[in-house]
Amino acid sequence: MHAWLRQRRGPARTSLELATSYPTPSPPSASSSDVLIRVSHVALQFSSETLFKTLPVIPFTAPSIPELEFTGTVVAAGSAASSDVREVGTRVVAYHNVPDMVLFGRGALVEYVRIPSSQAARLPEGLDMVAMAGVLGSGSTALKMARTGGVKEGHRVLINGASGSVGKVLMQVCKMKGARVVGVASGGNEEMVRGLGADEFIDYRKHDPLPAYLASQYAAEPFDFVLDCVGLQALYVNSPAYLRPDGMVVNIGSMESTGATLKNWIFNTCWPTWLGGVPRRYVMFSTPPSKDDAVVLLKLVEEGKLKISVDSVFSMEDTIRAYERVATKRARGRVLVKVERD
Repeated sequence: MHAWLRQRRGPARTSLELATSYPTPSPPSASSSDVLIRVSHVALQFSSETLFKTLPVIPFTAPSIPELEFTGTVVAAGSAASSDVREVGTRVVAYHNVPDMVLFGRGALVEYVRIPSSQAARLPEGLDMVAMAGVLGSGSTALKMARTGGVKEGHRVLINGASGSVGKVLMQVCKMKGARVVGVASGGNEEMVRGLGADEFIDYRKHDPLPAYLASQYAAEPFDFVLDCVGLQALYVNSPAYLRPDGMVVNIGSMESTGATLKNWIFNTCWPTWLGGVPRRYVMFSTPPSKDDAVVLLKLVEEGKLKISVDSVFSMEDTIRAYERVATKRARGRVLVKVERD
């Protein structure tokens, strides 16, 4: 079967190679709780390129297969598999655990995947394989950001990166909870961001530096939460000017280097206020997908309460171009790879 393999450290174009005769996983044993899935579409993570450039390739080990979340069809299942995905032919949304991918190289950019049934959820009729391939990563992160902050009716929320894959889901989740939302993105995305429910829109290019603009406009009515999907350190450092004293900045990581992200996290969480630390709460986290989140997200999509945007879909052979699209940081939704052959 076809599979993309990471052979060396570096950007996708130099580190990945397409194998055409990679071994197909064996079907689950009769008593197993695993399922064997024929992969349909895979969603690419914005952090993959950083991992390709950063993580070493361990000598004398099998090459790793990238990516975590995907859709597909069950082609075999053990008798102990979850009842919702046990039947052959069931369409599913599924994911790999991060340790499985990072440590053992078990990723999704391959034609067939075998995983525990606890990592797959049945895809309701009427929802297509394409958009739903990207529901888990961005959706789970958005749900956790809103839960971490405790966003509820009447809260004032700033979402930085409102046009990105996480930001767009987060915008909808916060509006469902009754919050008043200010979305930050480039001016070309204003119509889309407002269409998802933003009460106000800020073009960060027009109002640069952004923290100074926020201080001038929102000092009198500060935010309860700043939900940062970009990782702008200045947004936290200057937050006392526009964030309530009991407010919180929730950050899902930085688009800067790994070193800068670690440095910011240490400073923001450990530096005491009396030594110059910022007197506002700060939380940074990464969010592995979960089956419970998948069920919640799919139900919201099925009920028409949540829209998942797709930026582009590339063929399996064009996966490198798909990574290059992600690397532009201009994707207006999830970038997907179509694995299943017609």
